[in-house]
Amino acid sequence: MFAALHAPNSRLQAILRRRPDLAGKASALIDGVKPRILQVNAAAAGAHIAPGMTPTQGLARLADLALLTPDPAAERAVLDCLLQQAELISPFLEATAEGVVTVELPAERPISPQEWQERVIDPLEGMGISVRVGVAATPDFAFLAAQHANRVRIVDDNHAFVSPLPLAALSPSPALQEILENWGVHTVGDLLALPMSQVCDRLGTEAVSVWEIAQGGSSRPLVLVKPPERFEESMDIEFPVETLEPLLFLLRRFLDQLSRRLEAVYLVAAEVKLSLRFDTGTHFERSFLLPRPTRSVEVLFRLLHSSLENFTSEAPIIGVGLSVIPCRPAAEQFGLLEKGLKDPFAFSEMLGRLQALVGAGRVGTPRLEDSYRPDAVTMEAYQGTEEAGPESPSPALGPGLMRFRPPLHAMVTMAQDRPSMIRSDRVTGRVLECLGPWQGSGHWWDMTRWRREEWDIAIENAYYRLARIGREWVIEGIYG
Repeated sequence: MFAALHAPNSRLQAILRRRPDLAGKASALIDGVKPRILQVNAAAAGAHIAPGMTPTQGLARLADLALLTPDPAAERAVLDCLLQQAELISPFLEATAEGVVTVELPAERPISPQEWQERVIDPLEGMGISVRVGVAATPDFAFLAAQHANRVRIVDDNHAFVSPLPLAALSPSPALQEILENWGVHTVGDLLALPMSQVCDRLGTEAVSVWEIAQGGSSRPLVLVKPPERFEESMDIEFPVETLEPLLFLLRRFLDQLSRRLEAVYLVAAEVKLSLRFDTGTHFERSFLLPRPTRSVEVLFRLLHSSLENFTSEAPIIGVGLSVIPCRPAAEQFGLLEKGLKDPFAFSEMLGRLQALVGAGRVGTPRLEDSYRPDAVTMEAYQGTEEAGPESPSPALGPGLMRFRPPLHAMVTMAQDRPSMIRSDRVTGRVLECLGPWQGSGHWWDMTRWRREEWDIAIENAYYRLARIGREWVIEGIYG
């Protein structure tokens, strides 16, 4: 068995799902090259506007008819939605035609109309895509059933289904249809009642193709495709955007669509990518790595809003794109005395604001470098999780060193190449004992090379760590 998912007037639907301001309004898709109407919605059809008319003829019938031009990016998003939703039923998919996806159904379990409604039709309608489903023994009949379905049409008896259909359902050429109607053939049942061989001898190969479709079509193998893993929405803006409010309005609408698509296939967003196109031909792209995967529209919109608050550009925006990298929802198991952040997104937003205040690279998690240089750390972006560090070594014997932050600058008097007198803001006195020096150096191969010597000294019953870095002396800490 095969099923066909058919989105009527899919090219027009692709545009209207992004234009809620046109909901319920008569709309027509026009050819960008030839002045002809390609597709119309129900409101326009009710005003007797049909494909093939010129835009002028359409406006003559309805003055406020909305004329729209094709949007390839929006059409691609509709096809992605159909393929991703159909994969929940079967992995054997074919992108048959514009707005049509054919599915080879599993033989071990029939799918009821209610299941089609809940798993395919309702989620797609939530994304703004109206779809019909036809189920039959061949791909051609499944598509024919989808075209004449109210919502779901399952064909059990081919002849009983096809006989009352009008002859135009088989899509014959105008010349062939005129000949058959002159013969008194107005339905598919009338055509099947004629002797096949004589009709085909008189009308040629086209009549053979039409006859085969009327009898159920061929049980051909599907040209299988893999559903795309992309979840993206984009739009070319008719009137350039120069302020933040209309941009946020578009992004909020895109997030709502992407969230619905992720929810329908049980995924969440791990990363968000924003792209802007300016009328000067330049582009702006930025990625947002989420602290925790989610598909919450409010959370994602707050992240974009806070990131764009101080955004400025030298030219108006004429194109907007938003995409997400999906992942599976993951459950976390904490230890008995461990817990995660109460609101990781609020924490991430706070880190972003701090970084805007103190500068890039100054907020994050410090990581020790593989170096003997004291305090050699790098700042890494906070990832929301901490790896367990190595086990603490056995405590060393003797007092610990309590570091001064920052170290104390000092003046040192040397005697016989050893410190003899110390002067600083907090520590001043004669050196009673000293051990050292201990030399250290590294990174001689680049501009960050370092060299230092350290001494342990005693002044008035207190022990200090003294270091000379280049020509400067500092007291780094006190033992205690």
